[in-house]
Amino acid sequence: MRPHPKDRPSLDAAALIAALEAHGVRWLLAGSYVLKLYGAGITPNDLDVVLDRDPANLHRAAECLEALEAVPQWVGDPKWDVGTVEDHLAWRPWPADIVHLDQLFVTHHGMLDLPFALVPPYDTLLPGSVVMQVEGFDVTVCDPRRVLRALETRNRKKDAQRAPIYAEMRRRFGLD
Repeated sequence: MRPHPKDRPSLDAAALIAALEAHGVRWLLAGSYVLKLYGAGITPNDLDVVLDRDPANLHRAAECLEALEAVPQWVGDPKWDVGTVEDHLAWRPWPADIVHLDQLFVTHHGMLDLPFALVPPYDTLLPGSVVMQVEGFDVTVCDPRRVLRALETRNRKKDAQRAPIYAEMRRRFGLD
């Protein structure tokens, strides 16, 4: 049974990474999980994944989403929600393109964010990224400086709460 679009399961990053790897998806890790890897005292709510936009890779990502029984999250805001809760439950990952897959998904293993519009493309983020062991997998991890710079443009409640952590990370990476 697919998760409900209003569910917010705890993040099981290992399971989500394993699914991406099992489907041969080319991706890199971005977002707050990157900062966690670099020592920030943050508990990420989701796994931010930047996909290579090659059509074959997007197809593999869609197959992965289908295997995860992913559904777009429902927040009750017309700015973010497309259609009704029932539409979200009926959603399928086809066509496998950047417009259709640009969603924050609910899975049985937590939230998986595929932010195409809000982040630079995969190829742009590769320079400066490094490969790290994450949950037992070799994962390409975005440069934390890029993550911190991107967070400066966000105005969300969780970012306001994390502001002291972000400030410490900026000092650590020489961004202040």
